[in-house]
Amino acid sequence: MGREAVAGADGARAGADGARAGRRPLAETWSLAPGKLPLVPASIGLDFDPTMSLFGAGFRLETLALAGVIFLVLVIIGLSSGRAGAGLFDRHPDPPAPAPARLRRDDLILIAFGVVPGAVVGGRLGYVLVHLDYYQTHNSAILDVNQGSLDLTLAVVLGTLTGAAVARLMAAPLGRWLAVSAIPVMFGLGLGKLAMVLGAAGQGSYSDAWWATSYAGPGPWESVNPSYPALPSQGLEGVLVLAAMAAVLVLPPILRLRLRRWHAIVRPGLAPRHPWRWLTGGRRFLTMLGLWAAMRFVAAFTWRDAHVLGPLGAEQLMLLGLVVIALFGPAVLAVTAWTLRHLAHASGTAWKRYRARRASRSLRPGRADLAENASKTQAAAVARAAAVGGLGAGALPDDIKLPVEDPLGTPPVPPA
Repeated sequence: MGREAVAGADGARAGADGARAGRRPLAETWSLAPGKLPLVPASIGLDFDPTMSLFGAGFRLETLALAGVIFLVLVIIGLSSGRAGAGLFDRHPDPPAPAPARLRRDDLILIAFGVVPGAVVGGRLGYVLVHLDYYQTHNSAILDVNQGSLDLTLAVVLGTLTGAAVARLMAAPLGRWLAVSAIPVMFGLGLGKLAMVLGAAGQGSYSDAWWATSYAGPGPWESVNPSYPALPSQGLEGVLVLAAMAAVLVLPPILRLRLRRWHAIVRPGLAPRHPWRWLTGGRRFLTMLGLWAAMRFVAAFTWRDAHVLGPLGAEQLMLLGLVVIALFGPAVLAVTAWTLRHLAHASGTAWKRYRARRASRSLRPGRADLAENASKTQAAAVARAAAVGGLGAGALPDDIKLPVEDPLGTPPVPPA
C-alpha cells in the first residue's frame, strides 16, 4: 500500500508541476484509480546519456547539435553568396544582361552578429507573452535569465529585423541576402527542431500513441516528466518544416516539366523559366517564413500549452498573424505605398496652386493704387493734348474728351 501511495503522490506532484508550467496535468490524460499504479502505455523508449565530455569539459548533445546546425547554415549561405548573380532567383532571362557582382561574404559575419540581439530580445518577449498570466504577477522574473526560456517565433521575427537593419547600415543588397538565406534558414529551423530530440526539449502532450516517446535514465532532461510517453512535438515540427522546404525546391521544376515529341520518340524537357513572384528576391524569404509559421502552427496542436482562444494557444495566434503578414504583407504594403504616393502628389499639387494664388494676390495693386495711377494717367493725357494743340494746360475745347480709366471696372451708364 505504501508503494501505491507514493505513486499517487508522484502523479499528483507531476500534475501540479504541469499546471504551474501552463501545461495540461496528467490527470487529463490518464485517470488514476484509487489504490492502483498508473499504466504506462507502449511507446518509443529512448535511453541514452544526453551529455558528453569534450576536451575535459561536459557538454549537452543538444547544445552541440544546435551549434553544428547554425554553423552548417552559415556555411551554406556563404557558399551560395559566392556565386555570380546570387540572390537573383527565377529572373526572366530576357533581355540578357551581365551578371551582377558577387555578395561579399564578410558581410555575412556582421549580419549574423546583428541577428543575435534581436533573437534574444524577441525570444524572451515571446515567452513572456505566451505566459503572460504568470509574469503579470511576477514582474521581476521577466529579466531573470535563470527562470523560463525563449520563444522561437518572435526570436526569428526580431532577429530577421535586426539582421536586415545591419545589412542596411552596410549598404548591402538586402533583397539578395534575404533570397540567398531563405532556404538555408528554413533548413536550419527544421534541423534544429530535430536536434532538440537529443535533450527531450519540446515534448508535447501526454499520449498513448504508438509514436509517443519517453526518456529513461537520470538525464538531465529538459522536459517535465520525461519518463511519461508524450507526443514528440519537436520532431513533428522538424519533419513538417523540412517537408515544406523540399516542396518549395521540387515543385517549380516539376511544374516546368514538359513532354516533347520528336518524330516517334517522346522525351521530357523543361519549359522556359519564368519569374515566380512568391519566390523572387526578398519575397522568397517572406514566403519561406510564412510556410515555416504554418508548419509550426500545425505542430502546436500537440503542445502542452494552455488554450486561450478555443483550441488555439497564445503562440498559435502569433503564428497566424505571422502567416498573414508574410504571405499578404507585401501586397498590403504595395497598395499602401501606392495610395500614399497619390495622396502626396495630390496634396503637393493643391499646395502649389494655393501658393500661386497667394503670390498673385500679393502682386495685385489695391484700390488706392489704382485710383492714383488713373489720376496720373489723366494728367499725362491732358498735358499731351495741350502740347499737341498749342493750348494751355487749363483750356481744352469741349469736343475733346479724355480717356478715363475706371480702376473699379464700373459698367457704363446707359443714356437716358
